[in-house]
Amino acid sequence: MNSIRKIKNSCFGKVLLLLLAAGACFYAGHAFAASSLSDIATNITGTFTDVGKLIVAIAYIAGFGFVMASIFKFKQHKDNPTQIPMGTPIAMLILGIVLIFMPSIITTGSQTIFGGSAQPGGFSGEGATSVSGQ
Repeated sequence: MNSIRKIKNSCFGKVLLLLLAAGACFYAGHAFAASSLSDIATNITGTFTDVGKLIVAIAYIAGFGFVMASIFKFKQHKDNPTQIPMGTPIAMLILGIVLIFMPSIITTGSQTIFGGSAQPGGFSGEGATSVSGQ
């Protein structure tokens, strides 16, 4: 049984590594297709903002997933309190709420630490407004 899990994990790891390498080649080709060093830096910074927006979207989806899973865990705890400890659904609920509000925390934190006009790492947290539609 463990050997089957190792093979599945190994195949999954190989596919994931291949996808990451293909994505890196795509972004590297896009980033370095410029005439000067400043154009390359601008393209790489633009890629960071896209990655930031992707992280924000994943945080929203994972946050809502954890909140929904915590609701089901609360139901399982009600049905069988000896099997599911109360801390599990509470931890999942707190994690889901943190993930949902993470984009707002990034925006507020960057404005507090770096000032209103600074964009640390090329990502200012503006992905939160573009994903949530605010």
